[in-house]
Amino acid sequence: MPQRRRRQLPSPAYAEVHAILERPWLVDAGLLEGIANDVHERTNLPWPFAAGSGQILAAHLEYLVIPRQDVGCGVGGLLPRVLLVRSSADDLRWNLRVLHELAHALLDGECPQHSHADVWALTLALAIPRRSFRLHHEARHVPRWAVALRRLTARVVARAA
Repeated sequence: MPQRRRRQLPSPAYAEVHAILERPWLVDAGLLEGIANDVHERTNLPWPFAAGSGQILAAHLEYLVIPRQDVGCGVGGLLPRVLLVRSSADDLRWNLRVLHELAHALLDGECPQHSHADVWALTLALAIPRRSFRLHHEARHVPRWAVALRRLTARVVARAA
């Protein structure tokens, strides 16, 4: 009898972010998608799944990215045009962290009343923009769990449209 493959449990990061995304979004899902699309159009990034896409987008938007081991989430707003991002030895996680801090900065500027769920929804939309969503299976620039969550947020956007 062939051995059955066991289904892997979701990573702790997937579970944590999924729980955050289940909380109320204060910003319209369509607006979040619009912000992400605008960022990608303004930066004209040829391949949105490029390694280091977070730093590329941040640089095009004139943000300075500074890796710091001693910072938490969402402290980038302390200095204008500076994103303080917790260091990571993992390139995929580092890229997602940069995108997340960029999402914090963008929402702080455009939608002062937002939740952490909004920040995560924008992070995922920045990672996999709507225009490239059909190619989401090629997204190897962020952890796989982030791609899975982007599929969920895309459904929310589709339902809201």
